[in-house]
Amino acid sequence: MDITIASLVGIGLLWGVTNPFIRLGSQRTARIEAKSPVHYPLMELKFWIPFLLNQCASVLYAWTLQTCSITTAVPIANSLNFLFTAITGHLLGEKAVGRKVVLGAALVCLGSMAIVLDQKKPNKSFGMSTLLIGE
Repeated sequence: MDITIASLVGIGLLWGVTNPFIRLGSQRTARIEAKSPVHYPLMELKFWIPFLLNQCASVLYAWTLQTCSITTAVPIANSLNFLFTAITGHLLGEKAVGRKVVLGAALVCLGSMAIVLDQKKPNKSFGMSTLLIGE
């Protein structure tokens, strides 16, 4: 379980850090593509390196889903993605996010932590499976 959590944190980090760089690289590529549409996108490393790292995170995500519940993986990876995107964007000089966005991100991260903690403890609760199966 700890390796899975570390993988999900790594996925959120890779996705989140690469998103602002992909955005910056694609803006530059779009401007220059009008001048030389054939060769320049292949040479624009400011787009392709973050894009390839982002895709490596997607492969790691698919691999992690083999050992992790999707109800755990999606909120953790996506909330960390959002958090790391906001931090990296701010460090790159993009518009700072407001207090409501920071509060929302913090609440989503807290919810993700609650999911992880709930997954670690033994399930002895009375739920729908107890009603249907009668355990």
